Amino acid sequence: MKRALPSNATVEGHPAAGARVSLLTAVLYAVLALAASRVAAPAAPSVAQQNSAPLYGVEIIVFRSSSVSGGEDWEAVPPGRGFGSSATRGGPAPQVLRVLAANDYRLSTIEATLRASGAWRPIAHAAWIQTAANWGSHTGIALADVGINVPELGGMIYLERAPIYLHLGFDVRLSAGGTYTIKEMRSVRYNDKQYFDHPAFGIIALVTPIKHGETPSAQ
Repeated sequence: MKRALPSNATVEGHPAAGARVSLLTAVLYAVLALAASRVAAPAAPSVAQQNSAPLYGVEIIVFRSSSVSGGEDWEAVPPGRGFGSSATRGGPAPQVLRVLAANDYRLSTIEATLRASGAWRPIAHAAWIQTAANWGSHTGIALADVGINVPELGGMIYLERAPIYLHLGFDVRLSAGGTYTIKEMRSVRYNDKQYFDHPAFGIIALVTPIKHGETPSAQ
């Protein structure tokens, strides 16, 4: 079940079950509630385009918990939520057209608030423009391809386009005193901040539709 923040803070996610991460989750949602109302709306300066396929702006923050409670095996790899058993459709691979500079980030306020919270430590922040793969193809983009070169992070980002819904997914591993995995894909709505969670780390993501000749930009 997706959990929405109070008022107009629209970070959605699938919090881990039970009380095992209740404190960390509560702190995270409080942090995001403070920051969400200050996220800038997109502007649209011109950029060169490379093809006529639909384009999307994607931005993510990867952050880790300052501490992970003991007593449970957090290293166990969960089954992929939303991925299905295997790729089912072909089609063109997704392409990264442009990696955006930090002054184009829309989630900078959330990153700063997470950093100041003490409970969470941002370890990567990136934004880029890309095409999407066909739904069910499970063809992703490596973290390094969008400028994330953090030694303890590895994995793939998936953006898949169905006739009605857009799907965003991650198969990302954090190696920090253990190996922890987020493996999940879900349908997303434009401009809704999404929270992909694990007790050891998390990902906040934002997907924006891009018109040809435009790119998202902070104001």
